Amino acid sequence: MNAKSTKQSTLKPFDIAIILLTVGSALAYSLIMKRFELIGTIALMMGVTGTVLSAKRSIWNFLFGAVNVSLYAFIAFQTSNYGQAALNALYYLPMQVVGWWAWSHRKDAENKGKVRTRSMKSWQIVVAVAATVVMTVILSWVLGHYTDAAQPLKDGFVTTVFIVGQILMTFAFWEQWFFWLAGNVLNVVLWAVVMAEGEMLGGLMLIKYSMYTINSINGIRIWRRSRAE
Repeated sequence: MNAKSTKQSTLKPFDIAIILLTVGSALAYSLIMKRFELIGTIALMMGVTGTVLSAKRSIWNFLFGAVNVSLYAFIAFQTSNYGQAALNALYYLPMQVVGWWAWSHRKDAENKGKVRTRSMKSWQIVVAVAATVVMTVILSWVLGHYTDAAQPLKDGFVTTVFIVGQILMTFAFWEQWFFWLAGNVLNVVLWAVVMAEGEMLGGLMLIKYSMYTINSINGIRIWRRSRAE
């Protein structure tokens, strides 16, 4: 049992590859742009490392997540993505504390550093999807009418799907990863537009969410296999 726990707690080559690819991409992008963005780069590294640890069911993801969401709130505000700025500052940041507390009370019997996963019931899936649709419509309308949000529909959807995903993550439902995947794919589109407009931070965030998308697929694989019956 001890050998198994030690093995499971170690990052796999795939996880290390994601982190190294992120570092390499960020450095290459900085060289191409002939400019180094410190805050964006730190947020990038903290975010990718945190999400890799999350896929591994490690409670330490919340520590990296706290740093990441704080910096990302600032970045999103700078680029007029107000929905995501508010999401990170007012929701994600306190949820890192809540998530840490929840996971610490649901530890894996064989590895105390990991959380025991669970599966959603059919009615819970219906409620989660319905809430996502309703909240997306409302938030997109608010952003479109009361702010100068660059992409209100995408911003509204990503904000909403991540809110739901964070709740599911706190309760350790493996289906959370489908919500993260949907939001990450849309974020790739959102930040690609920002980058196309000449904003360097857009490129760093594009790299970040591309890595998130890959890791979301890995998270689905790992969490589904390890879910508690």
